[in-house]
Amino acid sequence: MQPAILKTKYAFHLLAAFLRPEVVLDIGSMDGADSKRFARILPKAQIVAFEGNPYNYRAMCADAELTNGLVRLENCLVSDSPGESRFFVQRPTGGDAGFNRGTSSTLQRSLDGARSEEVLLDAVRVDGFLDNEYPSASRVAAWIDVEGHSYGVLKGMDGAADRIKLIHVEVETKEVWSGQKLEHEVLGLAKEMGFVKLASGPGDVQRDVILVNKSWYAANKLPIQNLLRISRLIGPTASRIIETRLWQQLVRR
Repeated sequence: MQPAILKTKYAFHLLAAFLRPEVVLDIGSMDGADSKRFARILPKAQIVAFEGNPYNYRAMCADAELTNGLVRLENCLVSDSPGESRFFVQRPTGGDAGFNRGTSSTLQRSLDGARSEEVLLDAVRVDGFLDNEYPSASRVAAWIDVEGHSYGVLKGMDGAADRIKLIHVEVETKEVWSGQKLEHEVLGLAKEMGFVKLASGPGDVQRDVILVNKSWYAANKLPIQNLLRISRLIGPTASRIIETRLWQQLVRR
């Protein structure tokens, strides 16, 4: 299979709507915007937003759209090693205007206009979290944006790889965070776990990749390929359609 090159977020929305997962994991949520979108597209799913940055998390807890029962908020890290872990929060040295609140990571990085603040947070593995919190869920989707820590998140999914059908993950082709794993290493691990690369974004150093469970893809190859074609042709329009109230009413039946 030759992976498609496209705007992966629209393809993920369509594929998630087709999959109808019982649980969606928004890992590295930052502000909950994607979780809100998933809640609109998948009104029957349990959406779980993981955010390690305590400042971002407090802002999310003050957002009425995220505290109305549709999204579960978790202030912890997602990794391959459960327990207490260090997390480096990026804070602006000047005003907040224009500052990217999504650059914090388990890995250190020097940024202009920012200082690093180390905090200790509890870390969970995805497989352990699913076993404890959603043991009956057999269709899980994951959206991963963790600033250089994608390999660790995927490694922590190993015990639930058969239940996770769809993944959207940010990867890097060159080192951005010191000591991070690069795209070929992340994809190598994903292959060992039974995932195949379905599509990729156009970025050179940093890009998003869609991974799908090999067995799920084999059982649904034709509709999945058709959804990729739709995404390439009218991705933004199709994504907006499945966020509408009419779509919600249809899928709730």
